[in-house]
Amino acid sequence: MSILKTLVVSGSIMLAFNSCTKEPVKNETPVPVEQTATPKMMVDGSYATADYEKRKEGYDWVGVIIQNMDDNKISVKIRSRADKKKPSCTLDAEATKTKEGVYHAMLNGKNVIFTFNETSVTIDTENPQDKDGLHFYCSGGASIAGTYTKIDAPLDPAQVDK
Repeated sequence: MSILKTLVVSGSIMLAFNSCTKEPVKNETPVPVEQTATPKMMVDGSYATADYEKRKEGYDWVGVIIQNMDDNKISVKIRSRADKKKPSCTLDAEATKTKEGVYHAMLNGKNVIFTFNETSVTIDTENPQDKDGLHFYCSGGASIAGTYTKIDAPLDPAQVDK
């Protein structure tokens, strides 16, 4: 029992000694750090090749329709003019976000990249050697690869392939 009392007294003395030698805790108010979130790029909408502007003159064109499915997935529909002849390009796919403004889809075993900015989307393959695979979705030697400019309205319903 005396050993127990000695341990308790010794522990109390050491505790008191340690508490006297510690520096007092400073009561500083943390400086708030302003956090700015990266604005989410709005990728949904309609995009078209340059010839879309000349569609009333009979030019053939290809359009891309993007719809958000959720925060990390989009629906990609590629359609072409279909009122004067058979449509030249058609694709329905889903793409997954890899980073802000960049989505990828696996098409016929090839990784296809959709890169967005405020005014356009560029469709390309991750591996340049796979680019020929993007001809599969078009006829007459055309390809879905390229840059499409964002337009303010949906693709012309009188001309677009459903």
